[in-house]
Amino acid sequence: MTPHARTGYVRHRAARMTAARGCLATVVTGMILVLVGGVTPVGAVSTSTTPDSRVTFGVEPASVGAAEVRSNFSFAVTPGAIVNDNVAVVNYSAAPLALQLYSTDALETTAGGFGLLPAATRPTGVGSWISLPSGSGTVEVPPETSTGPGSVIEPIVLHIPVTASPGDHAGGIVASLQTVGANRSGQRVILDQRVGTRVFVRVAGVLAPKLTVTDLNASYDGTVDPVGKGNAQVSYLLSNKGNVDLAVDQSVGVSGLVADSRSVKLPKIAVLLPGSSVSEHVVVPGLWPQVLLHATVTAQPLAVSGATPPGLVAATASTWLWAIPWTLIVIVVLLLAGYWWYRRRRRRRAIPVDAVSSVPPQPVGADA
Repeated sequence: MTPHARTGYVRHRAARMTAARGCLATVVTGMILVLVGGVTPVGAVSTSTTPDSRVTFGVEPASVGAAEVRSNFSFAVTPGAIVNDNVAVVNYSAAPLALQLYSTDALETTAGGFGLLPAATRPTGVGSWISLPSGSGTVEVPPETSTGPGSVIEPIVLHIPVTASPGDHAGGIVASLQTVGANRSGQRVILDQRVGTRVFVRVAGVLAPKLTVTDLNASYDGTVDPVGKGNAQVSYLLSNKGNVDLAVDQSVGVSGLVADSRSVKLPKIAVLLPGSSVSEHVVVPGLWPQVLLHATVTAQPLAVSGATPPGLVAATASTWLWAIPWTLIVIVVLLLAGYWWYRRRRRRRAIPVDAVSSVPPQPVGADA
């Protein structure tokens, strides 16, 4: 393709990200509770919103005058490019809403999911590349009518820095609604409900996917049953050290010295962002305590979508773990000790008492 005359090399890739990445248009990505005088659990909070007046809203990519439907924003660009697009803020409620609209950076959740920075954290990546006409101001969205939900379409401009590094970058555009309520103690609570749509940007250049498995630890949990099986506890750190978004298939296998092998397949990670890590913990059940066991972790990187980047090499790590059958050892030691005591007692009983006294005494000085 040829570079765009004004914006540089830009190519929309609506199908770049798979359904696994999903759309945050109707998914709440964060709920921030600010309690004057303290913090209270979510379950202990009630707001002034009644069931009949609950609000539902969303944010999603928009195409003015086109029938294109996109689950997220996805761009392939060169450094220094400028991209123009549109975002729709949608209101499914019966009352108008005043929503805060702003952009931010993406982050990996501890469970291996796509998340967005807290509202108070200033973005330094994709979130800072996006310009909205309202800045971080308020957008008034009309209510839903008989013809459909109310909506406002806002233009956005994506400014790619000339120093942007090659590879994948991610962020989001967020619509936020703050409501005021009270907890059970009557204290004032501000509930910040956020929904967002994801923004994925691939900057042209050398793609270098790299997946690593580090900090591997394994231990064995036995049982008091001398012939019972136990579980292996395996933990490790999975990291995306490259510059490409990766999906990951993982499995953990544990084998014994004598033909005893078990494996567990973990849920697939839909997207592991560059520079992100996820801590994993796996229980591998049904293992005989064979003194030593061998644990192996295999993580296979997969292309999230589009063309498969070169060098998708599986990351592996292995370690040994002790699996000592303590109960069986104690039983064997006790049996051997009992057998030794029994044999010693029998030997002592087998020597006659008069065997020593039957030897005649020798006279003193008989040779004289």
